[in-house]
Amino acid sequence: MTMYKEYNTNQFSLELNLAYDIPMNHEVRLISLFVDSIPNHVLLEDKSHTGRPAFHPAMLLKMTLFAYARQVFSGRKMVQMNEEVIPMKWLSQDTYVSYKTINNFRSSKHAKTCKISATTSSSK
Repeated sequence: MTMYKEYNTNQFSLELNLAYDIPMNHEVRLISLFVDSIPNHVLLEDKSHTGRPAFHPAMLLKMTLFAYARQVFSGRKMVQMNEEVIPMKWLSQDTYVSYKTINNFRSSKHAKTCKISATTSSSK
């Protein structure tokens, strides 16, 4: 009788240490550091405090920049990246973000302000 390692795809959860899997020189860490260097008054906008809390603009900007760096421009493909690509999971802290949220963020006036500020701060 042959012995096999345990194999079960019906398990309920899979725990990953995402920080361990991302090398220190990976581009996703550079993107994260870059966005973290943007002042909060640029990243954060005044929002109503009613309803469900919004995703942090820094997280959405990091996800967008990483997807763009990988030549992914579709909101649905960004969601797929967030489900399948470990560096994207690391950026989102393994949080599900819908394509509508991503597209709303990318088309918002606030995102345009963040992108302009990011561009001017990187050229200094």
